Amino acid sequence: MRDWRFRLVYLILLPAIAVAAGVLGYFAWLTATQFARLGEQTIAESTLLIVRDRVDRIETEIITADNLVFRMIDLGNPEAFEDRWDATSADTAPSVRSVLLLDDTGNVLAHGMRGNHEAKREFLKVFLERIMPDLELERQRTGRLKHLHQTYAGRSYLISYKAMRRGARRFYAILSHDTGYIVREQFPTLFATEQGKLLYNVVDENNRRVYGESLGRAGDYLVGLRFPTTLYGWRLQVAPKQAPLLEARGRTRKVNEVALIVTAFAIILLGVGFLIYAADKERRLNALKAEFIANVSHELKTPLSVVRMFAEMLLTKRVRGEDKQQEYLEIICRESERLSSLIENVLDFAALERGKKKFSLVEGDLGDVVARAVETFRQRIDREGTGIALVRTGEPASVSMDEQALLLAVFNLLDNAVKYGGGSEIEVTVETRRRDVQVRVRDHGLGIPEEDLRRVFERFYRTRRKELARGSGIGLSLVKNIAEAHGGRAWAENAEDGGAIVGFSIPVHAHRVPHGEQSHAETATA
Repeated sequence: MRDWRFRLVYLILLPAIAVAAGVLGYFAWLTATQFARLGEQTIAESTLLIVRDRVDRIETEIITADNLVFRMIDLGNPEAFEDRWDATSADTAPSVRSVLLLDDTGNVLAHGMRGNHEAKREFLKVFLERIMPDLELERQRTGRLKHLHQTYAGRSYLISYKAMRRGARRFYAILSHDTGYIVREQFPTLFATEQGKLLYNVVDENNRRVYGESLGRAGDYLVGLRFPTTLYGWRLQVAPKQAPLLEARGRTRKVNEVALIVTAFAIILLGVGFLIYAADKERRLNALKAEFIANVSHELKTPLSVVRMFAEMLLTKRVRGEDKQQEYLEIICRESERLSSLIENVLDFAALERGKKKFSLVEGDLGDVVARAVETFRQRIDREGTGIALVRTGEPASVSMDEQALLLAVFNLLDNAVKYGGGSEIEVTVETRRRDVQVRVRDHGLGIPEEDLRRVFERFYRTRRKELARGSGIGLSLVKNIAEAHGGRAWAENAEDGGAIVGFSIPVHAHRVPHGEQSHAETATA
């Protein structure tokens, strides 16, 4: 029931924390983005003020030139205007290239133009055929200045025109500005005071550059404004000189912010997951400890009860003959040995857990230690009818070992094999290899479930077949700790033809143990 409640808490807690971390990350990203946009907006607004000022300057210069020229026109003597225009045009209105004065029927009364006769004739032809129909002069109000900015025959024309009246007659004054002059002379002076601070250009309706350099890398820092009344076919674009760098840094910043938020989100989830995992592991470990205490208490209670029962029978002399007395004494001795073995396991395990277990290493033959352990254990289980076979292969080799610790390790392997072997014969193999000596204990029982193979050496852990035999769950953990303390390792596997194989290895030294004429294979069977 408690496990179910813990899992329910985890299933609710982890998604809740993930959602909270996600919401926090989203708002953090949103806030950072808003601050970045505010900075971009501030730069854009300050740049826009400069753009409006420069557009107004060009508009003012063109309109001022228009008004100066219109004031020079004498409607009472149109022919005299041509001479006066040729003499003063370069100084009065340098951007105005041609001036036409028409009557209300569209006849040309005067035409002043800087240039040769061929250029004058060519402009007049384009004007009468292409430009004049677009002006719709008859619909214009008197005294109102208007502009036409259009491309004809691949050339840009800026036309300023106004309807004028003298008495009952209506006249039309038309000025043609030299857009080439405006590009060459007026545009370069726009940002002379901000030299080195701003980048700018002028583009047409098709986004083709008329003047300036490409601003394609300016990104969101590019500010553009169309000329409102004169050069309305063109647009002035301005960006800070550092705009490409700011744009690149902005993209990098966005990537870094997203990466940082994702990383923080992942770290939060991993941290929460680790805490939950640690809490769950601690809970399971506490449960295993509780089970371990119960098992050890039961393991201690059973032999103590047996010893006390038979001791009382001997004390009260309720024994039928000397044979029974001998049998009771053997039972007391055997149960005392089992009790001592269990207590030694618990004490050694506690010392290893505290890190206070010290090993006294000496040079010796591991095979002799295993043989002594097998013989001692055989005497313990002699009445249970379980056979033990010892097989040694390879030449004896010297290892650095703590004999008592390795005896304990072998005893635990044998005890484990007896518990889960189902009374079948146990095979103990000592194999000397090039780099280590392996000790393997095999039973012919049901084997170890696949899901338990990697966990049988964990402290307090018992397989799902624990109901087959009693135990404390620390025997194989001791084997692993002892093997690793000697520089070796422990392992467990299932045999192909049934049963389990559990063993450990100890690294060998360079020299071999002299062994006279001893055979390479020695077998002892109960």
